[in-house]
Amino acid sequence: MKHVELPPQPVAEETVQAAHRAVEEANYLDTAHSIEEACEKCAENHALGLDTEFVRERTFYARPGLVQVSDGRQVWLIDVVAVPHSEALGALLASADTVKILHSVGEDLEILHTVGGRWPKPLFDTQVAAAMLGLPLQQRYEHLVEAVLGVELDGGKARNDWCKRPLARDLLHYAAEDVIWLPRLKERLEELLDRAGRLEWHREDCARIVERARAGDTAPALGRVKGAGRLETPALARLQALADWREEVARERDLPRRFVMADDTLTELAQASAGQLDNLIRKLPGGQRRRFGPAIEERLASADAAGFERPEWIDPLTPEDRERVAVAQKAVRSIAEELAIEPAVIASKKELTRLVRGERPDWLDGWRGRFLAGRLEDASVSISAP
Repeated sequence: MKHVELPPQPVAEETVQAAHRAVEEANYLDTAHSIEEACEKCAENHALGLDTEFVRERTFYARPGLVQVSDGRQVWLIDVVAVPHSEALGALLASADTVKILHSVGEDLEILHTVGGRWPKPLFDTQVAAAMLGLPLQQRYEHLVEAVLGVELDGGKARNDWCKRPLARDLLHYAAEDVIWLPRLKERLEELLDRAGRLEWHREDCARIVERARAGDTAPALGRVKGAGRLETPALARLQALADWREEVARERDLPRRFVMADDTLTELAQASAGQLDNLIRKLPGGQRRRFGPAIEERLASADAAGFERPEWIDPLTPEDRERVAVAQKAVRSIAEELAIEPAVIASKKELTRLVRGERPDWLDGWRGRFLAGRLEDASVSISAP
């Protein structure tokens, strides 16, 4: 689809210069006392921009490196390597009187909860807001700032070791820029959402984002093994036992799943006969064989193939169901054209597949359900208005 161009509202040059100064003079906080003082000051604001920097290349859990906060006039950079936990930040995150503005929350909520012990509510996601106004679904922060405010940012520093100290000056500059414009973006986007009658949509989606983060990762371990659906049911039962084991080890040892054992290795072990298994385990790299060999044998021995129920979502769609998904996609594209937004803002192919399989996602209880009600009958999907 052709993307909408928002009415530009360039900021004054003096405002741009003031933001530059705030970025250059960002307050670096590396003591509990300085963080508490800053949080007390920040709590006086109706809205605050937030962002996080972290490292997650060799660990299961993200390692927080920095939390950035801005009221649009000042920037505070919280060193969460020096101060890993802050009740003061947690109180600020949980304050109902202060809107927390983030751009594409991703893993930010997890990081903020790790440091502050609370979830950021209420939330305003500027990327979600932009998509609801017809901009690209994955609009980058610097592109949105330029499109809405006419300000060019450098960008391009996200992939760095944010846990290394000291942080280079250019990294601190980048981190501060990532939040200085969030309060002003929120003001403009909120105004446009309200004018378009979509502000409640945004509030609903942001509340759901926080609740999903609070619920944690509920995806089944088996679904994380590439190619699992190709296995016959007895082997799939064994693979589920191994996938659950890998998930437990990854969390316990704080390692990426692939560092514990690769998908293809799990699949090969699950398909092995009793005679092949010993040979496969002997072929594992020495460290894996010593650490995990007995546990693998134990999990495979305890796998209950007879009592295993093959999950419907593991198998590919039938030709008839693929056609139903295509029909549903066509209906969603029609609605999206009426609203001048990307179809995936309403429902992605993955979400429509869930509907065709008979699931009822929680998002049907909101604004999407109202638009889809009665529109997917040709796909044999019946949705009543919430």
